[in-house]
Amino acid sequence: MERHIHGGKGPPLPLPSLRLMVPPLRLVSAAIWQTIQQRHVMDYGMLEEFVTMVTEMVPELLNNSQRAQLILGLRARLVLELCRSKPITDPQTIQPHLDRIQTLTPLWGTQATDAEVGLSESNFLGLVQTLLKDSDERKHFFQDVFPVEFGPSYDAAIQKLMWQFLSRLEKLLPISNFQQASSLLGDVPSVLEECVESVSHPQQLKTLLQYHRDLSPLDNHDPPSSTDGDCILSALCLPPVERVVISTEVEKEGTSRRESQKVSGAEDMQGVW
Repeated sequence: MERHIHGGKGPPLPLPSLRLMVPPLRLVSAAIWQTIQQRHVMDYGMLEEFVTMVTEMVPELLNNSQRAQLILGLRARLVLELCRSKPITDPQTIQPHLDRIQTLTPLWGTQATDAEVGLSESNFLGLVQTLLKDSDERKHFFQDVFPVEFGPSYDAAIQKLMWQFLSRLEKLLPISNFQQASSLLGDVPSVLEECVESVSHPQQLKTLLQYHRDLSPLDNHDPPSSTDGDCILSALCLPPVERVVISTEVEKEGTSRRESQKVSGAEDMQGVW
């Protein structure tokens, strides 16, 4: 099934066409933001792994507290969603997520003592075990506790933290225009071939160009100068090479005859004198 990402104006573009227009990392950021806005909680695991990977490489994207809350918040929210599903998710499916949380234990310590870190982690893991084993407790938790502790305020906090993360990532990697990008290309003979090959699917390119043509016709922009490229057409209108050669030879012969006549006339005049 072909996926689409909606850009806010007009119908959504298919993902293959978007890949021709949006840099890969920017497209990932867009998909992450859409996932958060639409609360596709089952995909939060992928989001957590991406945020973890990127912030390990560039820690200054978030401070310690923001990073801990976003990463743990995403993974914990996914675990609770699995516990809330009907029928309840198999514990063996949930266990890898609990193992993942345990590997993230150091993040719990950003604003807590060692004792509080252990308590926080064990509290959440203990909660999950209870939800898996006790149907009455699970019903009570998701009916009375979950809406308060993991409801709109929790979702809003996740969204705000993700917005900060993605905004700072965007500032780190601004989009270059074609002139700036050309200066980054290495002197590799295959670079043109590889780049052209990446846009070699006519239908995807046609969809992209038609989409933007409908949104913003080129007539609304400054048209190119009518004289641009005139020298090219003039050069292409030159007569065949044979005619040029013949014409040149004829001109040379005519010049030689005139010169001979001038010399002959001068000699005759000398004879008269």
